[in-house]
Amino acid sequence: MKPPAAFLALALSPAGHLSCRLEPEAAPLPEALHDGIAAAFAQGAGPGLLHLGGVCVASALPPAWAWWRDWAVRYFTALCTTQPGDEGATAAVPPPDAAALRAQLLNAPPMAGAEYLSVEVLLALWQSIKAALHAGCAASGLPLPQFLASHYPAWKLVGRVHFNLAENRKDPDAPFAFLATYTTRLSAHGKAQHVPLSQALKEFSGTRKKAQPLSLLMPVQRAAADCAWIAEMVEAGEIYHPLRWEVPDAVRFLTDSPRMEAAGIVVRMPAQWRGGRPARPRVRAALGSQLAGGAGLSAMPWSSPPTASCRAPRPWARSAGAWPCWTRPRRSRTRWPSRRAR
Repeated sequence: MKPPAAFLALALSPAGHLSCRLEPEAAPLPEALHDGIAAAFAQGAGPGLLHLGGVCVASALPPAWAWWRDWAVRYFTALCTTQPGDEGATAAVPPPDAAALRAQLLNAPPMAGAEYLSVEVLLALWQSIKAALHAGCAASGLPLPQFLASHYPAWKLVGRVHFNLAENRKDPDAPFAFLATYTTRLSAHGKAQHVPLSQALKEFSGTRKKAQPLSLLMPVQRAAADCAWIAEMVEAGEIYHPLRWEVPDAVRFLTDSPRMEAAGIVVRMPAQWRGGRPARPRVRAALGSQLAGGAGLSAMPWSSPPTASCRAPRPWARSAGAWPCWTRPRRSRTRWPSRRAR
């Protein structure tokens, strides 16, 4: 018989080993997460913390569970914002600095074995998370980016450069806007948090993060080598600022979006912008099939006036060999004569 979720709790031993155990007064875990968490910690502290930070990142957890989950989230954040994307890069993930470790210890909630918490214990569990990730990658045979996308999809967009294209209907001269951003972390709801690319470079300019700006700009450099207009933006420094774009700029962006994605850049646009077909006018007319007997107007077959409709796609519609329709057709309004007696 499965033990109830309310009895599952984390405990730290005097030797610094983190494990699951049953406690009569433990705060209940969400029922949907109980089996996965129990199975992960049955394999060890590293796989358990990896599961908390990767799968339960957006879930509401009791304080002790949330605190350990936050420690695993720190590892995922450092992993995604440090790695250039190759298989063996996980060894380069640095642990938090001394100030961050002290802050983590000071914020620890009441838990079983809290008196055994120390900087050394946190660093040892950091290495356990890394070892569990190495083992998972090796067992799956996938590179790190594919492994994260398949097992922990919430983290696949963190640490990535995004090229964002949006519509600006209030500006008729430049109806589009462009902004390059970088995702630094996940929110409490599991959503990627974006900052402008220029701000990300400033944050990563510290002495401990010298390699991160190079890793951050690597996809941009690959895209610039394949797209001349991106190279011009990088050389002029325009890629670090919001830009007003005209229609030809947006068309060029959409045309080269496969190249940007192949370079490792995430292309973001409204979902309805992707795909589509050119506008094709449709004319419909209906001929009545009811025949009335006798003579006069009532005996004539009736017909409805033809109606034309044109569903004009947005300028993001990119079908092969087709030009997008930029303007939406206006509906004609026919004024009928008044029936009032003169």
